Amino acid sequence: MRNRRCLVILAGLALAVSLNAQETAASRVVKVTVYGDRALVTRRAEVSLFKGESTVLFGDLPSAVDPASVQVSGKGAFTLRDVRVATRQRTRDVSAQLTALENEKRGLEDKLALVNDRIREAEAERTFLADMAKRLTTNAGNSESLPLDPASWARMLDFHRQRNAALNETVRTSRREVQALQAEIDRVNREIRNLGSGTRLSVTEAELVLDASAPTKAVLELSYIVAGPSWRPDYVLRADSESARLSVHYRALVRQNTGEGWEGAELSLSTARPQAGGSMPVLPPWYLDIYSPPSARRDEAAKSAPAPAAAGVRGAAAESSAALAWDEPAPEMRIDTALASTGATAVTFSIPGATTVASDNKDRTVTIAVLDLPVTFSYAAVPKLSPYAYFRCEVKNDSAYPILAGPSHVYVDGSYMADAALEAVPAGGSFKADLGIDEGIRVERKLLRKFDENTGALTKKSKTTWEYEIRVKNSKRRDIVLEVSDQLPVSLNEQIVVKALAPAYSKDTDVFRKIENETFVWTLKLAAGKESVLPLSFSVEYPRGMPILGLE
Repeated sequence: MRNRRCLVILAGLALAVSLNAQETAASRVVKVTVYGDRALVTRRAEVSLFKGESTVLFGDLPSAVDPASVQVSGKGAFTLRDVRVATRQRTRDVSAQLTALENEKRGLEDKLALVNDRIREAEAERTFLADMAKRLTTNAGNSESLPLDPASWARMLDFHRQRNAALNETVRTSRREVQALQAEIDRVNREIRNLGSGTRLSVTEAELVLDASAPTKAVLELSYIVAGPSWRPDYVLRADSESARLSVHYRALVRQNTGEGWEGAELSLSTARPQAGGSMPVLPPWYLDIYSPPSARRDEAAKSAPAPAAAGVRGAAAESSAALAWDEPAPEMRIDTALASTGATAVTFSIPGATTVASDNKDRTVTIAVLDLPVTFSYAAVPKLSPYAYFRCEVKNDSAYPILAGPSHVYVDGSYMADAALEAVPAGGSFKADLGIDEGIRVERKLLRKFDENTGALTKKSKTTWEYEIRVKNSKRRDIVLEVSDQLPVSLNEQIVVKALAPAYSKDTDVFRKIENETFVWTLKLAAGKESVLPLSFSVEYPRGMPILGLE
């Protein structure tokens, strides 16, 4: 009897140990590295292990986890025996979200009903005014006793006009409100439908089989790659024209919709492009052959096709001919496939402090760095195309941060100027940035004279001459350097001769140079309040009566 009791007790203890050996880890996201289209996520959990084999479950992982990427590390006196990753279907409780959406919908519908009531009241009053005006004018035509006081009629017409105008405005405004409210109701209905379709969701679970020689505490870290998260650079450029400095607010826009929130995680952003397959591609053979038109190939196929009686063992030539028969299908379009390329090195930005990125697919702005860079300011103008001077800068990236290609928002002396695109610049490199239009500099290009003349007694040619004046004025309170560009036409035919008359050009100087496509560039140093006038004249000579393409 005593032995039987001992066996029961031992069985109960064994069952208790077996039950305790299975544990669901209370894990949280502690570290995330975001790449261009995926992220490496690390979860951490502290668990208590019993002696022997234990199973620790990391549940509710995103469905987009790559099972092959799951890795485990940890601290403690235990051995990792196995890692099993599985995807399961779960039912999500959406009752609270559904109630909130239905309440929002009822509120919007109440507002919509009030606006519709306002429209009906305004339209009823408008109908009433029209009926009153019709009755008055009808009585005026049928009754001789109706007083015809012009002042009374004028007051009545003014009242009718003003009231109708007010009612019309009420109806127009209310109908716009109806459209906006209906759009909001449609949005809520879509969210309700999406919520209903998302009550079943796929979750990934990772089971860790651990073996401990004695009861112990363990710190486990589970890392995995999840598809979908992304980041992109974004910049705010703040230029100070007085101190000749440029402040670059280097930011990143991070978004994710994996189903798990990153709460207070250590965030890193990487420019690496991890690929599912990292093997080097193999060059296929590069064949050349003489092109034969389809009609010629069909003729050749018809001539060389074997007779039916001779159908036996067929050589390569016969097979080739059969492949080019009359019913030959059109060849498949060849698509050039782009190969992903990875640089020799990648840059990783570690964001200081703890960062939270919700799983809502909305951009979360984080600051990478604020760079204070030396800059040289200048102005440029193309008066033929625009009457404005453009504020520009040349920047030396003397920071340790490479600048990635991305959009920028430009502020000059505290005022927003424009949006511009930055190109990639390595650390130590230089780049130019457009800072918008400066209306303190006026640029005017004016045609002074244009005349035609006939030249050559024997060759019979026509010549057209243009004389322009470019006037630039610096209305700012400081000196500036301005580059002005203009051009001569470029002849594509030896019978068309273009000749520059002014300014006279012999070689490039500090103030005047000639670049490609017959473009002239003046570099002007203008003191505050000063003005400069630039002459530009040229002639075009061509055979008389010949139509010239591109001639102004």
